[in-house]
Amino acid sequence: MNIGVRFSGLGGTRFSAITGNINGDFVNTNDLAYIFDWEDPSVPQHIREGLINLLENPEVEDAFKDYLRQNKGKVAERNGGVNKFYGTWDLRATKSFTFRNKSSLLVSVDVFNVANLLNKSWGLSHTLGRQTLYTVTGFDQATKEYQYKVRTNAGIVTPSGTPWQIQLGLKYAF
Repeated sequence: MNIGVRFSGLGGTRFSAITGNINGDFVNTNDLAYIFDWEDPSVPQHIREGLINLLENPEVEDAFKDYLRQNKGKVAERNGGVNKFYGTWDLRATKSFTFRNKSSLLVSVDVFNVANLLNKSWGLSHTLGRQTLYTVTGFDQATKEYQYKVRTNAGIVTPSGTPWQIQLGLKYAF
């Protein structure tokens, strides 16, 4: 019997913080967010509280918190956030049976993302993509400023990835 193991890892993918269509180009997915300084008393209270809540929320990824801290008081750096490392394990087992007439049968079993088979929370991707930090709630004509609401789920990963799979194989040689 032969057994093989493969690990596929991925790390260092990037993410950005964005806001709605601020520049009026009808593209709602590209405008980088300005990271308000949550320590500045001139910033509206609800925005300061919203950002502080993100920083104190244990469900928000540490990489996102670091990204907010690094960009505080300026426009967020495009692709400035760095996701952590994750990976999946695959397992392959084969057994060959030889017959008198010199023919053989090879039986194989492949288990892809075997860790997910053992525990449904293992072998998943925990990465952030483009993160919408603010929702635009209006525009103040008097001050010529947009009004924002901090999204409470920014920086929270929704685990994704391929669940476990099993593949069986037979090969007859003659």
